[in-house]
Amino acid sequence: MNIHWLRLLAVCCLPCLHGCRSVEVPNERFFRIDPPASAADRQPGAGILRVFDLQLGRGLDSDCLMVADGVRLQPRPLDRWIAPLDRLVTDALVLGLSRSGACALVKGAVDPGPETWSLHGRIVEFAEVRGAVGPEARVVLELWLEAGGQLLVQGEFAASEPLREPGADAAVEALSRGVHGIVGSVVQRMQQDGLFAAARPVPSPTR
Repeated sequence: MNIHWLRLLAVCCLPCLHGCRSVEVPNERFFRIDPPASAADRQPGAGILRVFDLQLGRGLDSDCLMVADGVRLQPRPLDRWIAPLDRLVTDALVLGLSRSGACALVKGAVDPGPETWSLHGRIVEFAEVRGAVGPEARVVLELWLEAGGQLLVQGEFAASEPLREPGADAAVEALSRGVHGIVGSVVQRMQQDGLFAAARPVPSPTR
């Protein structure tokens, strides 16, 4: 091959090499559940609530955000949860119930000391849903509340929140609002059943 053909080959390859260098690999994005805010009219609460770690269904056992279309679940491969989903939802539930002010104290599973009630549950649905009226976030938690081995409250707590715009950011924001709504529903159910009124006052810590 003479020098003329070598030069021609080099000229032809330059655009290809430039194009390869300009390809950008998309970056993964990591999300958390936005924690609920403290209640504006927070009053001194009653009783100690311990929240045990929620169970996660196998269909949701992924670190990717999920999009549901009927029975089909499709992950968003570049949009991921910053931690295991069951841990994130449990933490949001603990913080939300604590900030509601309904209980004197809200504990996690491993926190020491006694409790008035224990809350258990599983995550049934937690995904963006492509519905007939548009995309929405669907959160369903099956929860049961016990005291001294006695079942006090049991049922599914569900919330559906419309997405304000397309995309993963709006989906996570709507899922967070769904968790906030369920926190409010749990507190309301405990109030309706008279659990706070029947709880013994929690003594103030001594200094």
